[in-house]
Amino acid sequence: MNHEQPAPPLVDIDNKVFTNYIILNKTRHGISSDTAPGRVVFYTLGHGGIMAEKISFSKPSRSPQQQVALLESRGVQVYDREEAEHFLRYHNYYQISGYVYYFEVKGPSRTHRLAQPISFSDLISLVCFDQELRFIFFKLTTEIEIALRCSVAYRLSQAYGPFCFENPDIFRYPEQAQPFKEILLKALAAHDKEPFVAHFTRTYQEPIPPAWVMVELITLGNISWLYSQLRTDLQKTIAKDFSVDHMILVSWLKALTELRNTCAHHMRLWNKVFVNYPKIRKADESFPIIPDQKNRLGSFLPMIFHLMRILHKNQVCQTDLLQFLRSQPLIKPKDMGLSKWP
Repeated sequence: MNHEQPAPPLVDIDNKVFTNYIILNKTRHGISSDTAPGRVVFYTLGHGGIMAEKISFSKPSRSPQQQVALLESRGVQVYDREEAEHFLRYHNYYQISGYVYYFEVKGPSRTHRLAQPISFSDLISLVCFDQELRFIFFKLTTEIEIALRCSVAYRLSQAYGPFCFENPDIFRYPEQAQPFKEILLKALAAHDKEPFVAHFTRTYQEPIPPAWVMVELITLGNISWLYSQLRTDLQKTIAKDFSVDHMILVSWLKALTELRNTCAHHMRLWNKVFVNYPKIRKADESFPIIPDQKNRLGSFLPMIFHLMRILHKNQVCQTDLLQFLRSQPLIKPKDMGLSKWP
């Protein structure tokens, strides 16, 4: 006998369909007692699976002048209103608000109370520092990405020929060949106006160009997925180019993809909490990473330093980056998950 509960019916309000709702009964479903039975309530699950009622969004759009006034009302010292308003005209307030949050008293919800006095100039300094940090990491991840693309295309084509990307034998599970072929076709269609793509399509019978062409068209995320699905012997061959264990490299590619995208999309970086973060090699276990803070930017440093040493055969990157990190007095090592500056 099937004891599964039927899915709740969809609610259609103003031509919008919702599924996250309950129709309250006498038990109130944990919602406040002043909520009338029979009322449709939209909800979300908070910490510990506790049901919390959703509210209607009511925050207005504010002009730069109003944004400055709001920051002042929350304790930010503004010495030059014209400068602040000009800055906010070209920098999204929502993004800047994330930097203000760093200085606030923390609570179960946002307090908007500063833990220490700050000025708008401090905010500009921190925003500009983080922007420069993104530039640095984007440059570094770009160099690493180029090297990875080269290694993947070279090693696989040497073993399985120009059209290795379409060969099921490169995969740990051959059925992964079809999903990857669809990725290749989608990338090819997105770049069909590129002269080198048009030339291949016009000249050759094969529907998909060779690996060393296609590796320039797919994303770093695609390459990360491909590497994670390769046969172990092929993973080891590629990982050897970077003097790292093949399973470590699976982790690193996922982490590099998120880091690269964070930089490319201008998201706050220096104190970001990452979803994907790199595994730490045994050789780097002495690096001052706080054990429960491995999802911070600090855990990316050993990976970046190692890969840049492989590519450049020196430690210039490590020296310059650490010097830059120490140059911003407003930030602390723990913001990046470090117990101290390396």
